[in-house]
Amino acid sequence: MDDQADRKISFTRPDGQEAPGYVFSTARAGAPAIVLIQEWWGANDQIRGVARRLADAGYGVLIPDLYRGKLASDGDEANHLMSSLNFPDAVHQD
Repeated sequence: MDDQADRKISFTRPDGQEAPGYVFSTARAGAPAIVLIQEWWGANDQIRGVARRLADAGYGVLIPDLYRGKLASDGDEANHLMSSLNFPDAVHQD
């Protein structure tokens, strides 16, 4: 994959709000794409590694960063981040 394979981006949600995320591109033109949802730890190295493997297999991948840059380092923090997540805002759709 190229240098653009793992980029932090901001994308526009259907409601017009901006949201952070990571995009993983593939060299294959017209490739199918996947939205990969983070686990309760956040958009950490493990979930980005899954996205890299999917991109290597020929898929474009978007990971919405639901915690907006925060990562959990232990179960208590992960539980706090997940239970504090504003789900209607995180999954808003028109």
